[in-house]
Amino acid sequence: MYDVLPDTLAHAQRGICPTCGAPMKLAESGREARCDFCGGGSQLKFSLRAIEPDAAALAKPTIKGATRWIEKQAKYEDVNCPGCGATFQANTGHSIQTCKYCGAQSKLETRLVPITTDDVPEPAERTRADFQNASRDRIDHPWDIETEQLFWRVLHEPDLTHRRRLAINFRRWSYINHTAAHFLPWLLKEIETGDQPTSLAASDVIGKLLCEGDPTLWPGVIQACRGVVFDANARACVLHELGLGKGVCVKTLIDTAEFAAAHGANDYACNALWAVNTLIERNFDEHPVIAQIVLYRLFFVTGPVLGWALYTMRNGYLRGRYPIEYLVRAIEELSIERPQLVEHLLDCIYVGGEGDGEFNKRLDFVRKAQSWGARAAGFEMLYQPAEDPALMAEAIALIDADLDDEHAGTAAEGALYRLITTGKKTGPAIDDLVRKRGESLSYRVKREYIRYNPETPLLDTSVQYYWQSDPKREFDPEMQAQLDAWRELIRDSVDKYRKNVEEMRVLLRESDKLDVPIFLREEPATIPLSAKYLEAEQKVAKAEKRQVDQTKEMQRLQEEYQKAMEQLSQKMMANMQDAKVMQQVTAEMQRLSAELQEKMQKLFGN
Repeated sequence: MYDVLPDTLAHAQRGICPTCGAPMKLAESGREARCDFCGGGSQLKFSLRAIEPDAAALAKPTIKGATRWIEKQAKYEDVNCPGCGATFQANTGHSIQTCKYCGAQSKLETRLVPITTDDVPEPAERTRADFQNASRDRIDHPWDIETEQLFWRVLHEPDLTHRRRLAINFRRWSYINHTAAHFLPWLLKEIETGDQPTSLAASDVIGKLLCEGDPTLWPGVIQACRGVVFDANARACVLHELGLGKGVCVKTLIDTAEFAAAHGANDYACNALWAVNTLIERNFDEHPVIAQIVLYRLFFVTGPVLGWALYTMRNGYLRGRYPIEYLVRAIEELSIERPQLVEHLLDCIYVGGEGDGEFNKRLDFVRKAQSWGARAAGFEMLYQPAEDPALMAEAIALIDADLDDEHAGTAAEGALYRLITTGKKTGPAIDDLVRKRGESLSYRVKREYIRYNPETPLLDTSVQYYWQSDPKREFDPEMQAQLDAWRELIRDSVDKYRKNVEEMRVLLRESDKLDVPIFLREEPATIPLSAKYLEAEQKVAKAEKRQVDQTKEMQRLQEEYQKAMEQLSQKMMANMQDAKVMQQVTAEMQRLSAELQEKMQKLFGN
């Protein structure tokens, strides 16, 4: 249920990314989608639930290999009736489905599910010969050899102090790469079950992968972490490392907090929310997207997590950072799904003044509203009265229609109050409303109307009106109790975690003094040489053999030439007086020289 799309999003062809929680555009056709915020791939899936369901529990997901995203051909799936269990083909053009077997009605839920690959194989032991082969481009291996070996060493080192020292190596950015992201699921097993100081040091790789600046790493890291954080007994260091990342981590942390709180692990839940606060404070440029992620989590979270979310949206950095149309749409659906939240969300609306054009746009939210929540949100945006009498009259008529509504009445009254106090005069439309309602209007509305019209016959001006602070929407007692409980728990959680971390760092500082090698063996190589390298080596070997053969042949030719020339020289010396013999010897020498040159040119291919 935590990845179900609210109706307003589904109808607008927008979805919630199952990896990071950010709203994303869906393709006009097809089932595949990719998030522009985190890069995670997903596909649409349809299922049915009863129209009035209980909140579904968040189950620990089965997460497979996390870094190599592949495209899969999505197929439309049959749905199962929640009433009788029969399978039938859903009409995805309608949100309400009727089972043709039992007649039960159910709601069609659209959800996005992440696309992942098969399980990640365990890192293997490598040797320095593998490292040297990789550095010389002799092997075809997708991962960095030294990083893979470091992972293997941390997973298999029997000596505890040595294992801690090996894990400290993750502080170095040279080990922060796609290899680390790929094998992260295996390291997370060690982090969750192994020695706590080792876990603290090893978890540093998570934060560094998220801060490295390569967005292609994020989906894999988040999916890998989601495979372990939904555990009430999990290590909080993973949560705090996620808190060092970007807005893509917000959904996972909030979902973790909800899971933990639902299972009574309040300390773990507080660490998750503490990590979210850290993330929000570190990523001001992403506040508009983070605000939407938190907004859509409101459809699912409960208890202390809900109190935290509402408080953060109303009073924290996220207030006023939502695109107003998305906030109004969410309020509209929440007024049906979770109406108790709408009053708190109305205080999240933050807009400035407006001219008639902007006034008309904001009034349009009221005109088109399908629920009291959307009407109330529209009223919250009305500040400056319209100069156009007809537009102002329409606004007052809409306000008048909701003044007595038990849900939207407070927002309508607030809009009327602001339109009176921010204008230069009340105007005919407001005068007509006061004439109609008279003394039934609220105290502050009558006070302000009389202040602008001290001689009005429409109200009793003999009454002395005193200034009162504008009413504020406070948390209801139950929500306030949840928020107070969270604040108390977070103090204890922070103190406990910091104390625990400092104790572990003392042990890590002792291990840091050791010199523990990454590679245990120099050779033999464990990865075969690549075909490309072998082919190149064969070419080099052939060239070298050819060069040796050429050299030998050249020496043989030169020796034969030298021997023949010595014989001719001796013959010349013996026949110095015979001109004819001398001429023949000289000609023979010239022939031998030309022959040698020709053979040498042929030998070397010139």
